[in-house]
Amino acid sequence: MFPCTVLCITTTVLRCLFFLIFLSAFCAAQVAQPAEKVEPGEHQHEHGQGEHHHLHLVLGEEKCAPTYTYDDGPLGPSHWPEVCNTGKMQAPIGIEHAEKLLIPSLKFSYQPSDLDIVNDCNQYRILVKFPDNYWLTVGKRPYFLSELHFRVPGENAVNGKRPRMSVQFVHFSPEGVFLIVEVPVVAGKENPLIKILWENIPEPGKEKKVPGLKINAADLLPADRNYYRFPGSLTTPICNEGVQWYVIKNPIEMSEAQIVEYTKHYHDVARPLQPLNGRPVHEPQ
Repeated sequence: MFPCTVLCITTTVLRCLFFLIFLSAFCAAQVAQPAEKVEPGEHQHEHGQGEHHHLHLVLGEEKCAPTYTYDDGPLGPSHWPEVCNTGKMQAPIGIEHAEKLLIPSLKFSYQPSDLDIVNDCNQYRILVKFPDNYWLTVGKRPYFLSELHFRVPGENAVNGKRPRMSVQFVHFSPEGVFLIVEVPVVAGKENPLIKILWENIPEPGKEKKVPGLKINAADLLPADRNYYRFPGSLTTPICNEGVQWYVIKNPIEMSEAQIVEYTKHYHDVARPLQPLNGRPVHEPQ
């Protein structure tokens, strides 16, 4: 009887162990299942239907109390805090030459959305906010357009010259990586979208939403979207690094009057050019 009892107990224990191993493997497989694929153009709402992710920042309806300036002095660029003055991959830069490289293409799929415009007096800019979306892909990697804003002059220089003005399109990946596309501006024909934006600029520190008034960020992109690419940073404190910059070679046009109108709000708000420190600058082959 004793050997039989031992054999029965051993068999039972082994069966339990096999069951537990199977159960653990099944659970691990369930956890390891990949997340549902997000197709470009599909809206993703982390904070509720139709809300803005907007880089986790609250913008609009703010008191105007800037913590930095673009002038010389104790709050000027040479005194901006932390990585702004210690980082080795800061932006903007001067682009003198670029190496040709096989780079994944940029695919813009911007769509019309309700106008949501902010007079961001604390960062010296007019910006337009966009709802969560995946309207930009680089190769197969999706990014959502969070905002576009304006700088006078444009920030990155090419062959020693900064554009008179630029539009910066700020994107975020699902992993939280910044991607900024900068488009230079030259004086020329009146821009219909800019006409709408300038007519709706709110007071400093305020936000204006206009439901039903649709705008499309694609209207501020040139037809030829060839570019330079380099690794950099944000250009305002705290100047976070790990930002992928795409500087579009070809400009868009605004009328002289439209450029002048913007300068009534903000001008001379470009950070000084930063050392390249051996970083590669690439352009597509």
